Amino acid sequence: MELIPIAEESLGVRSMAMFIRTKDLSILLDPGISLSPNRYGLPPHPPRELERVKALRGGILEKYAEEAKYVFISHYHRDHFTVPYPSIYMYTTSESYRKVYNDKVILMKSPEDENWSQKRRYYGLRQAVDGIAKDLVLADGKEFTMGSTRLVTSRSLPHGEDNAKTGKVIAITVIDGGDESLTFMPDVEGPVSQLAIDYIMAMKPQTLVVGGPPIYLARRGGFGEEYLGTALRSLTTIVRAGFLNKLVIAHHTLRDLNWRNTLRVLFEEADRQGISIMTYARLLNREDELLEAMRKELYAREPPPKDYLKQFRSTEDEA
Repeated sequence: MELIPIAEESLGVRSMAMFIRTKDLSILLDPGISLSPNRYGLPPHPPRELERVKALRGGILEKYAEEAKYVFISHYHRDHFTVPYPSIYMYTTSESYRKVYNDKVILMKSPEDENWSQKRRYYGLRQAVDGIAKDLVLADGKEFTMGSTRLVTSRSLPHGEDNAKTGKVIAITVIDGGDESLTFMPDVEGPVSQLAIDYIMAMKPQTLVVGGPPIYLARRGGFGEEYLGTALRSLTTIVRAGFLNKLVIAHHTLRDLNWRNTLRVLFEEADRQGISIMTYARLLNREDELLEAMRKELYAREPPPKDYLKQFRSTEDEA
């Protein structure tokens, strides 16, 4: 199994886009990329963040989307799927989505138990790809076999804790001939829900790619020490279970520059268990570039043109 990180916070954007290749399968996971429209009261830094989203979006459109036969969409937050409209925050044009979804089998989260905003995006996407996608499959809780490769999707999982208002997601496990397995679990914010933990324990993947806790929101209600403690206990339980070789912490966690120190106890336990904790950037043998978390520093170090803020805000669209 070949795992190719495409875009994520450690690579300078909001995303968890990844490409998986086996002998019998080529699949693009969560092909969305975006930027935070407002961090520290500042829009994306030019040119660092704007150029990065352009470069990484091009990597999806020009290479991996062309090769992929399948596309997986875990949920309908706009950093997890290519939207069918132009956006400066996601560097999409009116044709971008065609390049991603054309002639693909799309394994997508059911809208049945989603909140209103995610349902709306689902139906907008479905209408846009109808007639260009090869097939649309509501994938929740299903299994698929492609030669010696098996895909096992989870049932609906909370986007965070069980009563989260941010909606639902699904995870997917790729099992390559019984020899290698990888679970891809976006936006579970830890995990903190027992439903997500149970799925991981049932799959027993060798590699787990998981959306970690939102440390950068710790000052907001509901994301304090208790929430982080639950996430750390869950991750520690998974690390101690004995099946992991590699744990990839991704997405929300890497919106905070101090995330490694915050998760220090987890790193220590993983080291005792002989498990590598990685980021998307480290999988590519690159240093982490947390551009969103560095935005204030970037503005101080590389000031944009004086009229940039006014011009950007006059042209901003949906993020």
